[in-house]
Amino acid sequence: MAMTINTNFASMNAQRNLVSTQGSLNGSLERLSTGLRINSAKDDAAGLQIANRMTSQVNGLKVAQRNANDGISMSQTAEGSLQEFTNILQRQRDLAVQSKNGSNSDSDRAALNKEYQALTKELNRITETTTFGKGEKLFDKLSAGVDFQVGADVDVKTLKAAVADETTPANASAETLADIKTALESYVGTSTTADLTKIKTGATALKDPAIASNAPLTADSLAALDAIGITEAKDGTALAVGTTLDKIDLPDDLVTKMTGLETFATAAETYATAAAAGTPTMAEATAAIDAVNVFAAAGGSTNSGNTINVKVDSADLDTAKLGSIDTAVGAGVAVSEIDALIENVGGIRADLGATQNRFQSTINNLGNIAENMSVAKGRIMDADIAAESANMTKQNTMMQAGITVLSQANQMPSMVSQLLR
Repeated sequence: MAMTINTNFASMNAQRNLVSTQGSLNGSLERLSTGLRINSAKDDAAGLQIANRMTSQVNGLKVAQRNANDGISMSQTAEGSLQEFTNILQRQRDLAVQSKNGSNSDSDRAALNKEYQALTKELNRITETTTFGKGEKLFDKLSAGVDFQVGADVDVKTLKAAVADETTPANASAETLADIKTALESYVGTSTTADLTKIKTGATALKDPAIASNAPLTADSLAALDAIGITEAKDGTALAVGTTLDKIDLPDDLVTKMTGLETFATAAETYATAAAAGTPTMAEATAAIDAVNVFAAAGGSTNSGNTINVKVDSADLDTAKLGSIDTAVGAGVAVSEIDALIENVGGIRADLGATQNRFQSTINNLGNIAENMSVAKGRIMDADIAAESANMTKQNTMMQAGITVLSQANQMPSMVSQLLR
């Protein structure tokens, strides 16, 4: 290479390598100071996105654990109240058996009945005044059923407001019709017009109590119940064609839900048919979206794989049939009714106990998932301290060598002047 003054090739090369070395050294220092391999998207764009999703999952799992603990607390509160409920029933049964004895006079039975009636009032007070949280009546709340979110994700069928917000008519355009179709179909878990027709037919049947009262489930009504998240009988077995309604925990507002589902399925059916033919219109999309909003306002689907439902049927705690023990006949009837009520309460407590165990198993499982997912995220995000320390040492040495070489390279033009003497 020719010897020149204006262009110092050696110096330029040394500078370029020195800048590269400095960048690598700065990267190692940043990773060592934060303990993270990925500190910005430029370090690993895909890895950062994956890690962020894992962070959402881990955080969601931790919240789900707290939710499950809330479920245990609520169940324990209810079960504790029912313990005293049972104690009172046992005392009432003793009084009824005593009143049934023929040695008692009318005045004796009247005296026994005073305590019996007072205890009945206490039973009612327990169910009416037991609270959880901010003064809410616990058994009123449990009678309607309480869904506990015990997963990091929310099932598509529970995204009522979100689906409605994302697909409002005001924001809809020709470009979003495909997305609207996907959202509407996902909402009822089907993508075919035939399935929507089946859901509509089943909802029509179930919204009429006269038709639904004694009729076993058909494929259509089974599809309609599945669309609102009811998939199991009271004993935990899966619903099937032929299952009768008395074996299912049905919501009190079943007729309202089925009416809303019928309206929604009809609109979605119309839209799906048009979409399948390639001729969807904004009017059809808007009608389907409006139906989603109506269905959501009516409650829609509330159950998913990531929820645990806790419910106590208020009818099982009804004290109206306990009657009076001021006569021998009344005392005999009371014993039978108390036995039935004790059995009901025992069944409720067994269910609450089983649910508490289920919550605990869920908490254990969530903890295990969160732990392993945190480790997986760490493998993506965490810096290898040993490797980075070695790289820092290497780059430090390279920097020192690079500066020395650059200093020597900068002296080369001055050597040319020796030729001019």
